[in-house]
Amino acid sequence: MPEPTPLPSQTLNRPVPVPADAAVYTGISTDHYPWTEVTADLAVRQSQEFSGVFDAWQGARWARFVWTRGALLGGFTRAGQTLSWATAAQGLPRASISLTELSPTLSDLLWSTRDAQGRALPGAWPDHRPALERERFHGLLVSGPHCSFWSSGRVLGGTLPLAGATCEVYSQNTEANREALLAFWQELLGRIHRTVNLDAGWRQVTIRLAEQHPCLDPFAQDVHLSGGVLSVDDEVPVSEFRPALLAGLEATLARLGQRLIDLPVTDLRDRPEWMAAGLESR
Repeated sequence: MPEPTPLPSQTLNRPVPVPADAAVYTGISTDHYPWTEVTADLAVRQSQEFSGVFDAWQGARWARFVWTRGALLGGFTRAGQTLSWATAAQGLPRASISLTELSPTLSDLLWSTRDAQGRALPGAWPDHRPALERERFHGLLVSGPHCSFWSSGRVLGGTLPLAGATCEVYSQNTEANREALLAFWQELLGRIHRTVNLDAGWRQVTIRLAEQHPCLDPFAQDVHLSGGVLSVDDEVPVSEFRPALLAGLEATLARLGQRLIDLPVTDLRDRPEWMAAGLESR
């Protein structure tokens, strides 16, 4: 018998928790439900457009696999390190396993934050909530066994922390992803501008929005849009320019009587930055 394929050593006992009330099964041993049967069952579910997450753990090791609408997005372990199904089955031969059904939106969000670094929030819940809503937080809010899924500052699912609890957030909207996020916004606004001229509308709405989003102040030009070309000053953090750009785009399109869904940018919906930008429902 071949030796099990080694998995990376773990510093976390578990991945971030998923809603327990959506579990198909929880904590089943592969001694009783072998990997071969698990694989066959998941193949059937995949053909039925299953969306959700499969977890396997053995001691301090774990693996997680995520599907959306029948498509396997992939598998990963600590720090988002990619993992194949064969490696998980060989490296966790006597695992405890769980399968949880999620909406495609929650599955996509879980996958997009797989390699995000947790950031502790100061203070205690619910003191953080106004800031998360104001910044249109997109990601996961974790506190012990509680995990809630957020997009555009709204709770999409999961369980909120208990009052007084400390929290961590996991999000791709960080300085580490600044270049990719900015490139996405530049492409999005540039393509929209080629269909409908944004310049005049953008100048008009950003004057009004500058009080809430100072980086949009047209006199400071920390965030500047002209001829469909977006520039953002290096000193403006992601946490500031991301909600400002979203607010500016929404207000500009509303002023021009345009809907994002009607513009030739729908192929960008497949990019992870689309959902991270807060555009998933627009």
